[in-house]
Amino acid sequence: MLSTECKQCNKKWHHDNAKYCSMCGKKLVEEPEFKVGDYVIEQNGIIISKIGEVLNGDFWGSYYKKINNYFSNLGGNILVKDIERHATQEEIAEYESALTFYKHGRNPFEVKKGDLIRTPSEEITLIWYPENYTKEEFLDLGWEFLKTVEEIDEWLGADDE
Repeated sequence: MLSTECKQCNKKWHHDNAKYCSMCGKKLVEEPEFKVGDYVIEQNGIIISKIGEVLNGDFWGSYYKKINNYFSNLGGNILVKDIERHATQEEIAEYESALTFYKHGRNPFEVKKGDLIRTPSEEITLIWYPENYTKEEFLDLGWEFLKTVEEIDEWLGADDE
């Protein structure tokens, strides 16, 4: 398809996916600027990434796959062509929640009996029925993951018997 027109030199009939004018080099479409620290959405809204650094002209950072609740903090190549847009506040909150689980050695939104969480009313609660706690409770209702049962046992010295 040929349609985009350059407003500077009035050349018509650029390809729809053309980003620059073939005559004068002016940008045909405004592209968002991305920088280190930005949260971005990649690959059809499936992946939320945080740009950690730029190496050899490519972005690198940690990412979270929303489909299978997978988090990786090892760093992956974030190709600019795969970035759709900046993440929304809700998507950033989902990424940060997944990161909290990851930092405690758990898969995102994986809870076990004896884990410790904080409710939206600031109450500290011990999980008794893990099947009652889903991703939605953490994202929509504002639950916050605090400690794993293993971390609590270690703190209490339960393994020192």
